[in-house]
Amino acid sequence: MRMSAAVLIFALLSGRAFAYDKKALEEHIRETYQIPGEVGIVLGEAKASEVSGFDVIAVGLKVGPRTQDEKLYLSKDGQHYILGGFKDLKVLPSQERVKKMDLRTSPMRGKADAPVTVVEYTDFQCPFCERGYKIMKDQILKEYEGKVRWVYKSMPLSFHDWAEPAAMAAECVKAQSPDQFWKMHDMIFDRQGDISSAEVDAKMGEFVKKIGADEKAFAACYDGKKTLEIVRRDTDEAGSMGISGTPAFVINGKLISGADYASIKRTVDTLLKRHGG
Repeated sequence: MRMSAAVLIFALLSGRAFAYDKKALEEHIRETYQIPGEVGIVLGEAKASEVSGFDVIAVGLKVGPRTQDEKLYLSKDGQHYILGGFKDLKVLPSQERVKKMDLRTSPMRGKADAPVTVVEYTDFQCPFCERGYKIMKDQILKEYEGKVRWVYKSMPLSFHDWAEPAAMAAECVKAQSPDQFWKMHDMIFDRQGDISSAEVDAKMGEFVKKIGADEKAFAACYDGKKTLEIVRRDTDEAGSMGISGTPAFVINGKLISGADYASIKRTVDTLLKRHGG
């Protein structure tokens, strides 16, 4: 669940910041942002922050096994707070996003040294993501051959019942071979309409056989949910950047939401001009 950062000024707490009333602050946050009871709010201790006059408190929003981390800044007099964090004018949002992304083991298409990197957070069950897949594969990579690399990140949405198993399956194939991963990736999107929650396991096994991957190794990985942590780590990474919907494209740190070819192309063109073509 993604909260928007907003300044809230209320006479809420009294006393020193290091002895703030956690229960009162939790109730205020829950009521202000209309956070349902099934979402847990975990507040850390107040610590000195980089912003003069404010202490910082780590906030964890827990939904089942997942936790979304936020920052809350509390004034030294305990009277004012801001949830979501201050922005530093000396640091561009694009730079902050690049720092938060770990691409070391993420599947990639295109030249590794391409001047433009398109990181896509996607959901195999999402119809707009299927459109985003075609935009990247059939248009952007072909039009900008050698100049753009495409990096996959999984972000199965909670209301898509077979998206997470499909993402796990793709990661299991990736463990065998990057080339096999992309074959599996493309097949899932190309056959998106044939997959259902009741048949997702069978379909994933069928696709693995079709692409020629090791079925026994896949079954051990998939049945054991050995890649679930990888999938959820990507999703949490997206959440840390404020991404709540799919597909989301982070292009050299610049965020484009939705499968919009014109916006992606315009951003790529602008970045390439800065790199001299």
